[in-house]
Amino acid sequence: MTFQKPKGTEDFLPKEMAEREAVFAVLRNASRRFGFNEVDVPVVETQKLLTAKSGQEILQQLFTVEKKGEGEELALRFDLTVPMTRLFIEQQRVVAKPVKWFALQKNWRYEAPQKGRLREFFQWSVELFGSSNPEADAEIINLALQGLYALGLKKEDYIVRLNNRKLLEGLLANITGTVSLEEVTRVIDKSPKITLQEFQKELAQLGLDKDCVEKIVKISQIKAPPAQAFEQVEQFYMTDQAKQGLQELKNICILLPTTNVVIDLSIARGLAYYTGMVFEIFDAKGKFRAIAGGGRYDLLVQIFEGEKTPAVGFGMGYATLRLLLEDRGLVPKTDTGPDFFVVPVTENELPKAIEVSNQLRAKYKVGVDLLRRKISKQFDYANSIGAKKVIVIGENEVKKGSLKVKDMKTGQESETSVEQLLH
Repeated sequence: MTFQKPKGTEDFLPKEMAEREAVFAVLRNASRRFGFNEVDVPVVETQKLLTAKSGQEILQQLFTVEKKGEGEELALRFDLTVPMTRLFIEQQRVVAKPVKWFALQKNWRYEAPQKGRLREFFQWSVELFGSSNPEADAEIINLALQGLYALGLKKEDYIVRLNNRKLLEGLLANITGTVSLEEVTRVIDKSPKITLQEFQKELAQLGLDKDCVEKIVKISQIKAPPAQAFEQVEQFYMTDQAKQGLQELKNICILLPTTNVVIDLSIARGLAYYTGMVFEIFDAKGKFRAIAGGGRYDLLVQIFEGEKTPAVGFGMGYATLRLLLEDRGLVPKTDTGPDFFVVPVTENELPKAIEVSNQLRAKYKVGVDLLRRKISKQFDYANSIGAKKVIVIGENEVKKGSLKVKDMKTGQESETSVEQLLH
């Protein structure tokens, strides 16, 4: 019998692990430069919390935990926004506002695995609680872009697709009649991934007539730079809600880069807790799924029984980000090899080799032979793990208290001591 990892999960070998941690270090640094502090939350939360305001789709995507004696109904978290909001509510009355938190952790969703979409996945989640101003929305988007820039991506490598749920729902209000706006919005959010015919069919299946379907298609097809898109939007009947959403978008856009931002009314975000601005970031060539997505969720704190607080945030998945970095040749260069590999000539020098290794580990990454191999085999192993230098300890070195060092790249040999290496 051969055991395999569960479908939709990943293993990380040392090289892949080092690359992942290098990316995470860049994202952590970008977060802290924007004044965000890192938090951590439990892997499991109550099902009641996870299903409170995340749409019916989430029910089918939860990894539930078997009930134990206490009768608790728990599930693995599917994102970090919900548990971080729960954490904020617990601290709401004692922390200074705005609260700026981020996390880099695993999440779980039971859905069909695809390229860039896994059942177990890492996510960079950034949340800002306490400001309803457009500069808070812009701060979130600008941080996401700064993270990409810090990883070596250029503006021409990605595009920000921006929308507002108030604008979209306001435009739809006089079209959908008694049909659920949430259902229509969910279909619109799917529209970039399906054909026009499939889009029209799904709208019709909700009970919308041909004329309504045509109007919704026209609205969802607005995709243009801000100034041009705003002109197109204003050709439709504007409810007060739509006008408010449009003004919010205009206020945000003046605080964002002008070169790679597009207003896209098909961006609705599937999760039901979004209330205002929503956005997604894609690679400019359209080869991959969304790199990041987020928006404003001003009612979530209140829904979770906290004091009403405006909030905005985003999540960036590592799986798709890594695909983009690989495509652009920007995966961080990492080095998992030791600085030194200590080679005892015989078993008699093994105690000294262990002693030297432990001394040098105060400053360096150091390996030592653990299989009592011949010198040639030890050198082969040192070369295979990428050791930069090899320290040979024989009878003469023990007597003299010296070390023979060979540079594995140049072949140059020298004599030194532990004290000189640690100086």
